[in-house]
Amino acid sequence: MLPHIDVLVTGNLNIIPDFRYEYGKAYLFAGELEKATQLLQAVLEYRKNTLGDNHPDTLAAMHWVAWLYKNLGKFQEAEELGILVVTKRRDVLGEHHPATVESTGDLAVVLSRLGKLREAEELNVAVLKTRRCILGEAHPDTVTTMSNLATTYNRLGRLQEAKGLNLEVLRRRRKILGETHPDTLLAMLNLATTYRRLGRLQEAEGLNLEVLQRWRKILGETHPDTLLTMSSLALTYSKLGRLQEAEALDLEVLERQRKILGHNHPDTLLSMANLALTYHHLGRFREAEVLAVAVLQQHKSSLGENHPETMRTMSNLAATYSRLERLQEAEDLESVVLDKRRGILGANHPDTLRSMGNLAVTYNKLGRFLEAETLLVEALKKQKDALGNNHPTTLRTQSNLGSTLNKLERWQEAEDLLVPVLEKQKDLLSHSHPHIMDTINSLAITYTKLGKLKEAEDMNEALGRLEV
Repeated sequence: MLPHIDVLVTGNLNIIPDFRYEYGKAYLFAGELEKATQLLQAVLEYRKNTLGDNHPDTLAAMHWVAWLYKNLGKFQEAEELGILVVTKRRDVLGEHHPATVESTGDLAVVLSRLGKLREAEELNVAVLKTRRCILGEAHPDTVTTMSNLATTYNRLGRLQEAKGLNLEVLRRRRKILGETHPDTLLAMLNLATTYRRLGRLQEAEGLNLEVLQRWRKILGETHPDTLLTMSSLALTYSKLGRLQEAEALDLEVLERQRKILGHNHPDTLLSMANLALTYHHLGRFREAEVLAVAVLQQHKSSLGENHPETMRTMSNLAATYSRLERLQEAEDLESVVLDKRRGILGANHPDTLRSMGNLAVTYNKLGRFLEAETLLVEALKKQKDALGNNHPTTLRTQSNLGSTLNKLERWQEAEDLLVPVLEKQKDLLSHSHPHIMDTINSLAITYTKLGKLKEAEDMNEALGRLEV
């Protein structure tokens, strides 16, 4: 990607350190992390030896090595070095020096990736306040901090706040930087992520496709940001029920990330987890289990038991166990996840509510219908408040509650829930989406028990067409 620098670096071992520093940053921004590592770590050691640990130039190199560690997925090392840089820059340059503020903001990004979301939020809010005061609302660094805070809000489940910030970031970047600037495209990608979590899947797809087209032209097929966008689009396709398209993208991304980033990089593991989820939705539960178990082992080792991504993988594995009729394993695992999510993310976080719904499905299979109903009623009320009545996850919970009411022989209540769910799911999702098929199946049972045999026949015929 940077052939002119390749020639200089390869052909001249005596390039002065300042040039090596700039070349290392160029490789970092281009996503060529191995070359960036060689140059930036060498510069850091050189500056430590010649200038001392506390010289501003040494701290600058240290800052970029910490950011390099973040991109390499070495989040613990990035955190340790980032804290050191922030501490030293505060002592040497002062708390409000631009370099100190920059390091503090970058540390917040690392903390967010580590799942330390409250700490990340606190740092981001402080940095945003400082940058607004010193640089103004429209400065690119201020806007970057707004973007980082929006990402943290996304992970905290504060989706409306995330949406508001992401829209503001995108508006400012389009105005200042233009439509095709990489930072503008990242803002579009972040907004797509928020839209997906809000259940606005068509809008998420449109943004993802636009960003992907431009990344491929600007950065190429193998740049980490291109792969990240492909992964985001695959998730959206999966949510829409376009599972073959999701699988094809997941496989392509995973193959490239393994080659470029390595098998154990967090982004590679995230792609494995996404592919496992796609396999789950496709009914390929054995393949889903194998992938999820491998990802979970790595996540526990590298991120810890309580990281949001570890809990996500545990939850997905529990759902797969439930589908495989390994119900005790499913209950045990999802119960652990639910307890952790309540304690770490809060009782009203979308991921917590999703765990309640998943555990209720297992309770249904175990014949514990009243416990399932209790969980689903609570989850549905909170999802309506947090996500809205028409969010795909809300509709999924309402469909599962209808199925539970069937098992409790409360047929009329089940019909009242299931009929509007099916109409909304048809508007939002692919016609063959697994959630639609589950709702149709439940409604066929309801109609049969209510003696509405023509309606039941229509549901069964529709289900038969979808299963072909």
